[in-house]
Amino acid sequence: MEKVKGPAARCTTATCGWRALLLPQLNRQSLYVYGSEMAVEQECRRQLQSGVFVIHPFSLMRSYYIMCMMAITFLNLIGIPMEIAFLDGNSGLAWEGFNVFSDTLFLIDVALNFRMGIITEDSEEAILDIKRIRVSYLRTWFIPDVIAAFPIGYILLFADLHYSNDDNPSKTNKMMRILMFVRILSLIRLARVSRLVRFFNEVEKVSNANLEVVRLFFRILSLFMMIFLLCHWNGCIQYFVPMLEEFPTDCWVRKENLMNATVSVKYSWGVFRALSQMIALSYGSMDAPTNYVEMWIVMVSMVSGCLMYTVLVANATTMIANTDPAAKEYKSKLLCVVACCYFSVLYVMLLKHDTFITSALQ
Repeated sequence: MEKVKGPAARCTTATCGWRALLLPQLNRQSLYVYGSEMAVEQECRRQLQSGVFVIHPFSLMRSYYIMCMMAITFLNLIGIPMEIAFLDGNSGLAWEGFNVFSDTLFLIDVALNFRMGIITEDSEEAILDIKRIRVSYLRTWFIPDVIAAFPIGYILLFADLHYSNDDNPSKTNKMMRILMFVRILSLIRLARVSRLVRFFNEVEKVSNANLEVVRLFFRILSLFMMIFLLCHWNGCIQYFVPMLEEFPTDCWVRKENLMNATVSVKYSWGVFRALSQMIALSYGSMDAPTNYVEMWIVMVSMVSGCLMYTVLVANATTMIANTDPAAKEYKSKLLCVVACCYFSVLYVMLLKHDTFITSALQ
């Protein structure tokens, strides 16, 4: 993000220490909301005088935090379906560590949201009152965030460690079933997609670059990321469902001879089938589905493709309609002025004409 200046002139790192990271920055967005540099300085003083740990929506820490969380959330939404569908518990220590790190970060995020300033809907005020922030968060996104932040990574890590140190066959089979259940349960972490959408909306509000250009860019980026995630999830489901059925003889995985293929080949075929069905091009294979499970997968893929088209067209139409609103508002007001002048001239002409006719009749 482009930075115009640091925190307000009297609230620098030298004078305020680490708390300067929590204060509003003097940039285009803060000037747009508060109107002047003096008002931004007053907002800094107001936050400092409150003596409460609250992260201002226009602070430097908030900007970097949103960017970091967006990247981690997107990686989670890509990696979780891949792990469940294709890796079969062999994701490795690095991915397990990333899962634990992500779960920890999302738990911290839930706690930080109670100390995160809120921008009002009209973007004219930043709410820094702890009680109002707490009530607003509890009434809106607290429960979905807690569900999405459920620490499945810790459970999987402890279960894997216990499973690797146990040589009892009966306990091993039981542990394998438990691990499979927990991995399926980890799908609740896909609820983090709501957090990703909110991060995009927050970036639009706190960005200090050209407002309309940034908003348009992030809307396009978020739209294509959502489409990519939909195709990615659909491709993973294509392989995951036959895996749950232990690959029946008439499933597409056996028909394409993918039982011993690499993960990249399986994933490529899954995404190919998903895209083919979503755009209603084909079934993604030579034969039509031969069992009712695959038939339902195809129908769900086609419906999701229709929804994707609908969302894409609706968003594209909205973006085109809302392009350069300032110029459109100027033209609208100019047309109003022209129309007003036209009717004023017409009124004067009619008045003169009426006066002329009246005098002629007299």
